[in-house]
Amino acid sequence: MGLTSTTSPTTKTLNNTNDASSLPIIFILLGEIFSRHPTKFAATQFCLFSLGFAFSVVVDHLQKEHDVTRYPADSTLLLSTASWIPFTCGIAACGVGTLYPWMDVWCTGKPHVVKQEWSSVLRCCGGFIGVNYAASKLPWTSSAQVSITLALLALGLWFIFDRTLHGFFFSLVISVVGTIIVQLFVAHGVYSYTRADFFGVRSWFPCVLYASCICFGSIGRQLSVVPDIQYLIKKLGAGSKLE
Repeated sequence: MGLTSTTSPTTKTLNNTNDASSLPIIFILLGEIFSRHPTKFAATQFCLFSLGFAFSVVVDHLQKEHDVTRYPADSTLLLSTASWIPFTCGIAACGVGTLYPWMDVWCTGKPHVVKQEWSSVLRCCGGFIGVNYAASKLPWTSSAQVSITLALLALGLWFIFDRTLHGFFFSLVISVVGTIIVQLFVAHGVYSYTRADFFGVRSWFPCVLYASCICFGSIGRQLSVVPDIQYLIKKLGAGSKLE
């Protein structure tokens, strides 16, 4: 027996979008989120930005304290760190934390269900801080040793708190792109790494970025409003018939 369908603003939107390629799907999703959950979406972005802001201050302080990074003498400081870092990391946290749950629904048709409780999210955040602590403070005999160890730790975070193929590759892409951007910053004198051994940065830096993606992806999944509109994505992929 089929389910009786009801008409809603979302259904009308979908019925008017017989060809999913006629509009960029990202705009459709954003429109639905703003129209259905404007307050929650804004609160989610505020939380992600604030956490990215705060984590960047903690991590940068940890790295400066152990002489990992250095900034030009004329740098503008905010909370004893370069003023551009907290804002940049806050925006990046918003992007990662928003894209992760969208990709879950888009790639699997359902929200992520592994380790979906705040206690697990907090443990993931602790793991991210632990990776940074290990990179900054622990004594290492060689760059290869620290890079391999941190790579295994970052992959361990993925296995424990994510376990999705799209999460693995998304974090990998972000870590590569982020490393290239930081290398450009270093090349232009924005800041520098002591004992740099990988084109101006530390060889373990991509591992830290990878772990940060897992961390903020977990936070974004817990805060996300996207699972409420998973049927929209299914509709866009399947056509005009709701099941």
